[in-house]
Amino acid sequence: MKLFRRPEFWVVTLLGALFVITVYADLLRGQQLSGDEFQLVLFALQQAFFLSVIAIATWRFGFAVGFFFWGALGAVTIPYAAIYLTVNWHPNLLLEMIVIGLVGLAEVGLINAYEQGKKKLLEYQRHLEDRVKERTVDLTRANLALERDIIERKRIEGELREALAQVKTLTGLLPMCANCKKIRDDKGYWNSVEKYISTHSEAEFTHGICPECLEKLYPSYYGPGKKKPAG
Repeated sequence: MKLFRRPEFWVVTLLGALFVITVYADLLRGQQLSGDEFQLVLFALQQAFFLSVIAIATWRFGFAVGFFFWGALGAVTIPYAAIYLTVNWHPNLLLEMIVIGLVGLAEVGLINAYEQGKKKLLEYQRHLEDRVKERTVDLTRANLALERDIIERKRIEGELREALAQVKTLTGLLPMCANCKKIRDDKGYWNSVEKYISTHSEAEFTHGICPECLEKLYPSYYGPGKKKPAG
């Protein structure tokens, strides 16, 4: 298993073994278990050691390993607790041992909940970062498309302005001779209608003869009673 290949696991295991040695140190040396002040202080330190090992195991390896160390160390210390209470019976000591065991179990649950919440928070943060990156890419593409559209619009507007600049229109009042029908330009010159309109617009003229002028010019052909020209 990958767990057994991690140095931290063996460090925690070593700490657990040291805890067991400190618990059974008096028995291993053949000393009688007494309820003096020193023994009570040592017992309190052992409890702190017990909770520390469980906390480290849970924090580094998760709920399963933390719960395992809680159960293993608790099971190992039960014989010592039974011997100690037989020699130095007191209800408060039994209650204290039970409380320490429950505190250790609660410690495993709280640390695991904290680590799980931290893990979910990091996953949610990564998810948000991915969403931000995707949105940034979309906005960048949209911005590039908008820039291309603006460039295209400006190009079309330029072409329209050029086309409009080439279109010549006649506006306002045109001074025209009442007799010959010539038109006076801005420089004061009088021009024929054809020339003036051709100069100031894009119109071009072709010439023909209207029916009335045909009658006047060619009365023998298109006079009264003669055949009218078509159109």
